Amino acid sequence: MAVSVPIYSNTNGTSKTVSVDFVGDILAASFDPSSNTGSVEYYFKFTTGARDTDNITLPVKIVKGLDDLALNHIKQSATDTANVYTDVHSMVIDYIFDYINGHVADQYSSGVKQQKRMKFD
Repeated sequence: MAVSVPIYSNTNGTSKTVSVDFVGDILAASFDPSSNTGSVEYYFKFTTGARDTDNITLPVKIVKGLDDLALNHIKQSATDTANVYTDVHSMVIDYIFDYINGHVADQYSSGVKQQKRMKFD
């Protein structure tokens, strides 16, 4: 079940939505035959129908864990920090911040390509 986060622009009087889903349709599993143990990893999937200021649909983002930072797995988007997220709430807020505000190329020396901000008009 996805959690939908509505984002309202006071300036434009419009809303956009970002959905965050704990998905099983994307699954990674590993098995270590020497110890006969396996592991399964689940992912968070961020999706939005919103477009950027060039009218291009914003990308789907897949997050594997709290150390999977928004800017190329290197930095958080809202701050110039390489600290891992302390909880799921912090991770969701940072990814949504990145959708809303976008980022410049190589923001905080992360090596990312430019992502334009969310378009509300």
